[in-house]
Amino acid sequence: MWDNASAMARMIGWLKLLTVLILLSAGGVWLYNSPYFPIKQVKIEGDLQRVGSKQLQTIAQKYIRGNIFKADLNGAQEAFQSLPWIQSALVRRRLPDTVEIILEEHVPVARWNKSGLVDEQGKIFQAPTDEHFPRFEGNSESAGDMVRHYHLFQTTLKPLGLKIAELQHTPRSAWSLVLESGLVIRLGRTDEVERLERFVQVWPSVLRQNKERLEYVDMRYKDGFSVRYRPQQAGEGMPSENHSDE
Repeated sequence: MWDNASAMARMIGWLKLLTVLILLSAGGVWLYNSPYFPIKQVKIEGDLQRVGSKQLQTIAQKYIRGNIFKADLNGAQEAFQSLPWIQSALVRRRLPDTVEIILEEHVPVARWNKSGLVDEQGKIFQAPTDEHFPRFEGNSESAGDMVRHYHLFQTTLKPLGLKIAELQHTPRSAWSLVLESGLVIRLGRTDEVERLERFVQVWPSVLRQNKERLEYVDMRYKDGFSVRYRPQQAGEGMPSENHSDE
């Protein structure tokens, strides 16, 4: 082999590569344990409304300290991500001396079933809050669709000054709204937007005058709707249920 120039050249090449790898590895170990390259700045970015600064500081102090190469950024990212109100977290180095933390909060839209919240992305999460939100009732697979329908339905009702207190999506995919007044609007499984638009059209002229007595309005009819009134008081002659053709 020692007389084989080609083999010798290959061996020398491998030895050079091995030397470079050893030097790089040694350099990496030195950087990792070096007292130099201290973290001088931690930047937190994001529109944070509900996460307390004390929580963030506690996590940062635990994971992000000392040498910028040795700081446990993965641990910090997982810890930030575990906070109830955090939807996503990204922690990264900005050499030579900065750690950047990018946080995104959940933006709550409604309370979900008997517990939890649902955000603008249709993600269901658990977080403590005393804030008032409408309530959604449905299965988790329909959460995103319910958020989209909620915004569409609320926009449709806005000219009337009516607000949704509860949105229901049944296992059979039927839609119902409960307004803040307690009035139930049944829209069914199909043409739900068009049916709500018909409700908006007939509300001022037909329904609003008896709004305090209305229990539900059923818009599932092709050419009309039906209404049910709350139980009558003594002396009142209003029927409990009426049907109307448009």
